[in-house]
Amino acid sequence: MKFTIERYILFCKDMQGVTAFYSDVLGLKPSIRTDTPASEWVELGTKAFRLALHKASNPGSKGSNRNKIVFRVDDVGAAREYLLDHGVRMGKHNHWAHADACDGKDPEGNVFQITG
Repeated sequence: MKFTIERYILFCKDMQGVTAFYSDVLGLKPSIRTDTPASEWVELGTKAFRLALHKASNPGSKGSNRNKIVFRVDDVGAAREYLLDHGVRMGKHNHWAHADACDGKDPEGNVFQITG
């Protein structure tokens, strides 16, 4: 089973301010997406690895961090079963028009996501 690190999702309230920080201050190049407004989702970085900013009214914080690393897989269902077989706590397999994904937790409870 192959897992490729693709992006890190950072949940935030102030999309404009956080986007400006990572693009203007740190120099990460934003990529344009036509399927989601920039007020809700922005990706910055390279094709190999991106920082994704996701609008949230109550972003993750110490003790309840929702931020997560995302791994690309060829088949989310098969990868989910593989991880379950290895004792990993996995959530529901979600299907959307543009992709499918499933969240899991590492041994310390940190959230990660697999996506196809």
